[in-house]
Formats: sequence, structure tokens, C-alpha cells
Amino acid sequence: MKRILMVALIGSGPALAQDFVPAVDADQVQACFAQAFRDGVDTDCIGAAAGLCMEQPGGFSTQGMSQCTSAETEVWDGFLNREYKARMAEITSDQKTALRGAQRAWIAFRDADCGLQYQMFIEGTMRSNIYTGCMLDMTARRALVLRDLGGM
Repeated sequence: MKRILMVALIGSGPALAQDFVPAVDADQVQACFAQAFRDGVDTDCIGAAAGLCMEQPGGFSTQGMSQCTSAETEVWDGFLNREYKARMAEITSDQKTALRGAQRAWIAFRDADCGLQYQMFIEGTMRSNIYTGCMLDMTARRALVLRDLGGM
């Protein structure tokens, strides 16, 4: 059974973009999560669900692209949080302290790095897409790192 994640975002833009409700196939993202870095599968699947979302009417506007990318990021963020909690439940107290510190530092780095990329394109219309693309890529990759942390 396919699960579709729909995220309603409010913003300005053409009427079609305002009415656009991004939908990403959560099962497609799950398959990417399950296979990336395993059996020779790399991370090319990250962003694929957002790409299909962009093929919907209104999805290829600047706003639509950003909304689709954010919708896929939400799915990956769920995996990231699930894997973080799972690792925290499996490790020693000292390891928990280290993982908590690493995760907080990673969040600060992700936010700062994606913020930098946004600032580098502050004059461009694609700056929000660059930012949301950065958030998607970094969140997905971190979810995969946490999944494989300690060879678990």
C-alpha cells in the first residue's frame, strides 16, 4: 500500500503555486532509506520523491520545488529521529552523552551550512530551493549515518 505524504504550505506566488499541495511517496523514500549505502546502492535516490512531486501541476514553480523538497525532508527527518532514538536505546551512558553532543553539533552545522548556501544566493530567486535542497541532502545522509552507527 502506497503512503503519500502531503504537506500544505502557505506562501505567495501565482494562483497555481498557492493551490499546490506537495505530495511525496513516503514508500519511495523508505525504499531509498533501506537500500542506500547497501548492496552497491548509492544515495542517488535522495530527492527522487521530491522530483516526482515536482512533476505535478504547480510543482515546477520555484515555490512548488521548495515545497516538494521540504515534504521529502520531513520524511527523512522522521527516519533520522527514529534512528537516533534507536541508537540511544542501544548504547552505554557514555556513548549516549557522546551521541547527544554529536547530534547537537551536527544540527548546528547543518543549519549554519544551509544558511550559508542561502546567503550565497541571496540575490537569486532559487535561494529557497538551494536551502531546502541542502536541508534534504544533509538530513537524509545523517539518517543513513545514524542507521549504520556502530554497525547495527
